[in-house]
Amino acid sequence: MNLNYMKEDAVAQLRENMMSNIDSYKSAQDWVGSYLTDDVGMANWFLESRISYQKVKLEIVEGSNREISKTDAENAKRIHKSLRSLSPTQAVDARIWTYLTHCVYQEYMASRWLNNKDDVSKGTIERYFANTNREVIRNGIARLWWYGYLTYDITREDPYELTDFLLSNQNIAQALLERNLGNNKQWLINMLDVIKKYRDDYPGILISQNIKALAKYINYTGGVIVLDCLSKDAIETFFLEWIKKKGIEKAEEILV
Repeated sequence: MNLNYMKEDAVAQLRENMMSNIDSYKSAQDWVGSYLTDDVGMANWFLESRISYQKVKLEIVEGSNREISKTDAENAKRIHKSLRSLSPTQAVDARIWTYLTHCVYQEYMASRWLNNKDDVSKGTIERYFANTNREVIRNGIARLWWYGYLTYDITREDPYELTDFLLSNQNIAQALLERNLGNNKQWLINMLDVIKKYRDDYPGILISQNIKALAKYINYTGGVIVLDCLSKDAIETFFLEWIKKKGIEKAEEILV
């Protein structure tokens, strides 16, 4: 099966009227085709690409936001596997992700992002779109693919080991990817590996404020050092220097 994608005028129409269609988004039904064809008058609003894919069943659970977010790792693996042939260049195309959120995974989207919400904000509905690089990593389906792609490491016994680690703590995912710091795949793999290596020795590194501080430090240092060119050993040295500057204590020191 080949993947479809929306025409740009269809994307623009949906985006312009997204807040007027809140009830349709909440319904999780297949409404976009009839809306664009019958209400708007677009006879042809999507095209077929040459990208092969297979629709997969995504995990959907009810509960708190924390409980729901626990499905991200498994769903990231499923989406990445289903779109393995997608290239990073293609994966920033808003037309692909807008089609997938609206026409393929609308039930998942409503459950994941509109769950138990009486008042839906513009920012929440914007997760159905992906017009900028920042929006791509926030798009409800694109984010899952990028999580999988950026952390997939075929050299490991479990190629998705770092996918599980990245999404075991939403603070890490938000800091290293949603802040546009995760664009280099090998850099991210090396950084995650280093954090994973020292998480037990320095448990404080996984605290939200420290992860955010690390992201700011990386961003600041990136203006002086080309971080993408650092070896894994150099990244480890960089990380340990940050721990020392930050004054994060080792586990045994905390117990004393």
